[in-house]
Amino acid sequence: MLRKFKAAAARGEAGFTLIEVMIAMTILSVGLMSIAVAQLSAIKVSSRSKHLQDAMLLAREEMDTLGAIVPDPDLPAFFANAQTIDDLDLKGSADGEDSTRYSRQTVITPNVPSAGLARVVVTVTWNNANSPTVQQIQLSSVMRIF
Repeated sequence: MLRKFKAAAARGEAGFTLIEVMIAMTILSVGLMSIAVAQLSAIKVSSRSKHLQDAMLLAREEMDTLGAIVPDPDLPAFFANAQTIDDLDLKGSADGEDSTRYSRQTVITPNVPSAGLARVVVTVTWNNANSPTVQQIQLSSVMRIF
C-alpha cells in the first residue's frame, strides 16, 4: 500500500486528503463570514449617515429661513417674545424608500446673550428602524434682530 502511495505521489496523482479539504473549507467559511459581517456594518453606518444628513439639512434649512427674514424691518415684533415653532412629520430627502419622519423644533429666545440679539436653537429628532432610541441633532446660532 505504501508503495502505491509513493508511486502515485511521484506521478503527481495523490490529490488532497480529506483533512486538507476540511481545513481549507473552514478557512474559506471564516473569511466569507467576516466579509458578510463587514457588509452588514457598512449598511448600518450608511443608513445612520443618511439620517444625520437629512436631519442636518432640515435644521440648516430652518436657520437659513430665519436668517432671511431677520432683516425685514416689520419683524422685530416676531422676535420680541420667546417662541417655539414645531414642525412635525417632516420627510427627509426625496430619494428614499425610507419612511423615516423627522420633527423639527425651533426655540427663539430674544435678548440673549445681549439686547438686540436672539439665540435660535433648532432641534431635529427622528426614530428609525435601525435604532430603538429617538435620535436628535441640535443646531444653535445667535442672530441680530434689530
